[in-house]
Amino acid sequence: MKRLLFILFLSIFSTFLYSAQVKFSAIPTDVKQDGSFDVVLNFSIPKNWHIYGQKTEFGSPTKIDFKLPQGFKLEKIDWAKEKKFKQMGIEYGGYDGETQIFATIAPTGKIDSPKTEKFLINASWLACSDTCQPEEATAEFSVKFVPTTPVQSKTLQFFSIIFGAFLGGIILNLMPCVFPVIGIKILSFAKNAGDSKKSIILNALFYTLGIIASFLILAGILLALRATGESLGWGFQLQNPIFSASMALLFFAMAMSFAGVYEIGSSLAGGTFAYTQESISKNKYVQSAMSGVLAVLVASPCTAPFMGSAVGVALSTQISVIESLVIFASLGFGMASPYIILSAIPRLAKLLPRPGKWLDIFKKILSIPLFITAIWLGWLYSKQTGNFYGIGLSLTILAIGLISYGRFALPHRTRKVRNSAIFGLFVAIVLSFIIILQNKENNTSDSMNIENKWSVAKLDELRKNGYNIYVDFTANWCLTCQYNKQILYSEKIKKIFEQNKIKILVGDWTSRNNAITKELEKFGRAGVPLNLLYSTKGEPIILPAILTESALIEAVDKIK
Repeated sequence: MKRLLFILFLSIFSTFLYSAQVKFSAIPTDVKQDGSFDVVLNFSIPKNWHIYGQKTEFGSPTKIDFKLPQGFKLEKIDWAKEKKFKQMGIEYGGYDGETQIFATIAPTGKIDSPKTEKFLINASWLACSDTCQPEEATAEFSVKFVPTTPVQSKTLQFFSIIFGAFLGGIILNLMPCVFPVIGIKILSFAKNAGDSKKSIILNALFYTLGIIASFLILAGILLALRATGESLGWGFQLQNPIFSASMALLFFAMAMSFAGVYEIGSSLAGGTFAYTQESISKNKYVQSAMSGVLAVLVASPCTAPFMGSAVGVALSTQISVIESLVIFASLGFGMASPYIILSAIPRLAKLLPRPGKWLDIFKKILSIPLFITAIWLGWLYSKQTGNFYGIGLSLTILAIGLISYGRFALPHRTRKVRNSAIFGLFVAIVLSFIIILQNKENNTSDSMNIENKWSVAKLDELRKNGYNIYVDFTANWCLTCQYNKQILYSEKIKKIFEQNKIKILVGDWTSRNNAITKELEKFGRAGVPLNLLYSTKGEPIILPAILTESALIEAVDKIK
């Protein structure tokens, strides 16, 4: 009965309604080697208006009809998550603002010769505000198909990707996000300078094992989640505020230890556990492996040259799971290779000074980048949740627990005092995590506003109006992106952009955004930064991962 009344209400008022003018567009992505490709379906819905979802008991559902040429099929369509709306006391699902729906189209057979096919997509919907208006539109586009690459060429291409991943892994050691862990590794080399060659090599191998295993685990998680339809990319874990806060607490605890506030295991030195030489040796290798794990976790926000395209291919559907894992293993091996070389050449190890008092000073100096990393991760958490005080309170409680542990969990203290200090630290850790778990992601960012927020529709609209567009896909947790901003927003570049009618659109990937993930995939990337320069027509220019002033100026000259 409610449904009939609702439809009657719409039919009475639709005779004198004005059009909502919802814009509908369809943008195809690059064709994969098997001939399949993704299509981004974008609904640009005016402010204060909305449309219905795919399935609804009231009103009229949004329908999308694919007019495909012979030899092609709709493989899947991923509808966006619906929002809740209420009208006449009835709640239903629908969409507003910029809404992206993703579809995959695939050939039913093998493509043997080059050809261009035309595709039509019809969409119909009911746009509602205070009143409702039925609308429809058709999007048309053409896609060029080429035969599958010969096996020999594919093999050569795959080996070039592996080599690119290896080079990217080496360069990753020079990226700012990895500096704190490099300092820890240098300290480890200095401490073990007097060890046997076998021990030094084993340390390097365990470090390498930790790095490669971590890359493979991250790759496995990404590939598994993507197989279920999740849109995730490189650095996805830092899009979760709980992970950011956990890493902030971990680096803060490490910094406190390096600063001399406490020593891990000092309470056990009184005889509770008697370490043998063999157990200490094994523990040292475990520490090397764990420092490799830590290196990968903090390296994930960075994308080094050669690395972006390699990871993009590894996470694409163009290659097998085994090939993807080989690429990630090559990336890890490249990252660990400088330490393997240092360990394998005795002369290089002998150049390091012998352990002494200088190590304690060096250790305290290394606490500085660790504190900075903890503060940065805390800042990131506050941006993701909108709560600065939560992470500040967590770090304060943890600091109190660590200071108490450092002062009272010492061998000369009584067992009761030591146990109380250990229990106090445990309570501090638990409280710190409880506080950060109370805050949920708020999906806001101060890096964009309604004027410069990227969307496919916004990009198309500005280009049609005669503007060249610079698209900056970025994230607060991406340190390379923050460096790029210093170049992009310099006074010199600002003047050049004004003179050449270039507007900047920002795609903020700090929190999960499926539309941005799909756009990154379109350009063969799995993470940020991605810098694109569009002229009013044609394909965009892809700029280097690490921007330079000269590269930007050269790109601008090309679109004049």
